[in-house]
Amino acid sequence: MRATTTAAAGAGAGAGRGGPGLRGPAWLVLRQHRSTAWFALGGLIALLALLVTLRFAIVDYVDANDLEAACTTDAACKPAMQGTVDTFRGNLADPLHYIGRLIELLPVMTGAFVAGPLIARELESGTYKLAWTQSLSPLRWLAVKLAVPGLAVLAGLSLLSAVYTWVWRELPVGLVPGQWWFRSYDMVGPVPVAQSLLALAVGAVVGLLLGRTVAAMGATALTVYLVTGALGSLRQKLTGPVTELSADMPELVRDGGEWFTQRGMIGQDGGRIAEPDCGVGVSPEDCLAQHGATGWYVDYHPASHLWPMQWAEAGITVALAGLVGGAAFWLLRRRCA
Repeated sequence: MRATTTAAAGAGAGAGRGGPGLRGPAWLVLRQHRSTAWFALGGLIALLALLVTLRFAIVDYVDANDLEAACTTDAACKPAMQGTVDTFRGNLADPLHYIGRLIELLPVMTGAFVAGPLIARELESGTYKLAWTQSLSPLRWLAVKLAVPGLAVLAGLSLLSAVYTWVWRELPVGLVPGQWWFRSYDMVGPVPVAQSLLALAVGAVVGLLLGRTVAAMGATALTVYLVTGALGSLRQKLTGPVTELSADMPELVRDGGEWFTQRGMIGQDGGRIAEPDCGVGVSPEDCLAQHGATGWYVDYHPASHLWPMQWAEAGITVALAGLVGGAAFWLLRRRCA
């Protein structure tokens, strides 16, 4: 009863402040979830301030200790520099990495919030009926429910991802293997933004299907995790890899700028023998002889492939988000019918 009364008061106030169009219902959505909105805004400002501080601290520390020249890779770092490197990792690189991990979780959190408090709770409590009797159609109700967090995600996460990428670029890559570009892929660029928009659409569908707050949040989190994982497994195929041929078996551990996809042999007919089995203790030369091969090949993605892959995956993810969002409207229309 209290929720219905609050919603009624909010609907009236929202209509008065917002006027015609989406402004009134949008204001109501913000009012209903103002605590979450203020918490998200405060968290965003705090993260941005921390990232900017980290960026200048990283640049100053690297320049003051000449880390770029003294430690091109972890193995090449002079023993006398190890304490300096450990301090850099613990005080600067690790905090940045933890923020990146948080960015990786934001799509799941976005989907769970939309599925639970934003959609399923309305259906579970029945307050959606009040909105539908206030000259607000079901489809328009859903449009507002998705548009408000969608704009917030697009603006806030785009800014957060851009600033994080700006800071991440300043890291000496050889000293922080955990933040090589292919390991930081879901933390930088447009991909986390696109994943959050997809999570928003998935949350709407799951919330409409289940209509129970806790169940919808859990199911959405699992679904988003599985879907984004499936998309991630395809990213190496979004851009053709670079192939390197050599007479000697190529190394798969270098300076962190290559994302290796496959290593194998070239047969006498020019065909490939992927990941050949040579047995334990067999030298690369004997392995070539066993298979009658003429040399080795290795496929990899250089660091220059990061942004083509990012934009390709982001485009696919946004297109999928549009399809899933359309399914949510179709589902609501069918439910109302």
